[in-house]
Amino acid sequence: MRPDPPRILQGIGISVLTAVTPEVQTAFGQSLSGMAGMLNLMIAQEFDRMADRLLTENAAIVGLLEDASPLVDPPLQTRIAACPAELQPANYLVSTLQSANDRLRAVLIDVHAAVVALPGDDAAKMNERIWDELRESTRRRHIVVPR
Repeated sequence: MRPDPPRILQGIGISVLTAVTPEVQTAFGQSLSGMAGMLNLMIAQEFDRMADRLLTENAAIVGLLEDASPLVDPPLQTRIAACPAELQPANYLVSTLQSANDRLRAVLIDVHAAVVALPGDDAAKMNERIWDELRESTRRRHIVVPR
């Protein structure tokens, strides 16, 4: 047998919601066990997609940063130039990918602040592209809550 974390977490979540919660005597206990069951279902979803989401997001951020590079000052350009290396991680552990995502987002925040302060159509278009990616990033994290 091969452990399958999403299936295991889903099984625990469903068991807690359908078998344990109805047996709990207090409203507080039912609420707590219901929350534990739902969290297991949510974690199962995120576990299954997290590495893919981070790889996708990291590539999108690097692309934005590279496109924004001509608009920003040399110190930010230097930081941007180092970002493509984040797309070649030492391994694909979620912690490694998340650390890369954190570093890329830190650069994106600084680039966004710089772009917002710039006049012109190119800066306005880049600002909109950054917001589009931030919205898409939020969509990628959407959790489907079973009813």
